[in-house]
Amino acid sequence: MKRIIHNNLLVPVLLATTMLVSLGGCTPDFKGEELGALPNADFEVLPGSDANTVILVNKSDQKSIPYWSVSTGASLSGDSAQLRLIFAGTYQVTMTAAGRGGLSTVTKDVTITASDPSACDPAKALGFIAGCTSKTWKLNPEAGTYKVGEGPDAGNWWASGAGDVTARSCEFNDEYIFSFNAEGTFVYDNKGDFYADGYMGSGSNGCEPNSNLTGAQTAWASGNFNFTVIEGTGVRNLGQLRVSGLGAHIGLQKVHNGGETTSGPAGTSITYDILEMSRNVGGAGYDILKVGTNIGGAGWWTFTLRSY
Repeated sequence: MKRIIHNNLLVPVLLATTMLVSLGGCTPDFKGEELGALPNADFEVLPGSDANTVILVNKSDQKSIPYWSVSTGASLSGDSAQLRLIFAGTYQVTMTAAGRGGLSTVTKDVTITASDPSACDPAKALGFIAGCTSKTWKLNPEAGTYKVGEGPDAGNWWASGAGDVTARSCEFNDEYIFSFNAEGTFVYDNKGDFYADGYMGSGSNGCEPNSNLTGAQTAWASGNFNFTVIEGTGVRNLGQLRVSGLGAHIGLQKVHNGGETTSGPAGTSITYDILEMSRNVGGAGYDILKVGTNIGGAGWWTFTLRSY
């Protein structure tokens, strides 16, 4: 691998707007052109507008469409893609060049020498969620904390009531702890029990001990996971919060991107759209974070957390 040290030189470059994409399902349009040799994938890393931003520039030897993946989990596209890396460290960037002859990849190291001192600003999604060290959240102990309906923040299909704060007390005491570090440490602590909700443990509608979780459902107990904040995306452009690791979740265990699964985790990550970030609500000294995820069609689950 080639190691590239980024510094804050001023190099003029035309920045293309980057998009979060998946290579699967994207087919380059080379209509009317004959198949040729594989492209020799290559790219250049240029300094961006500050010490934590780099520009990835496609330098492949043939006409190709580049797709970028970063060891942080970020995905980008475009011949010129802007990548922002908050924490000091070395990251792996892989470019896949899709050309007439097929796909070719290359991976290079990008090193950031200093962490962004403004990254824990509470006006930014990462700083709001994790603070400058760590931040603990619980489900907001009010009616409507859980809801599902036609669209983000809608509860026209079902919403929790005030009585659920007591009935689901073993859920409302769960802690979601996000740490401000390069690893994106996320700890879920369910305090040794869970609300069975008719599908976990013995399938009761009450609180049960973690020992009742068996098989694939054991991943839904307390655990150490990771998280990523993707700034400026989501249905409200407030960003997205991705929790990663088998069993990582916020709110109801069964809810995931594209559906609901009661037998155990459907995958190893869930991405939530940030729907609201309110600071010092009503002067009471706590913050409110509202996140939601689409479960297919018009259906959205929304969960509201309060900081502690």
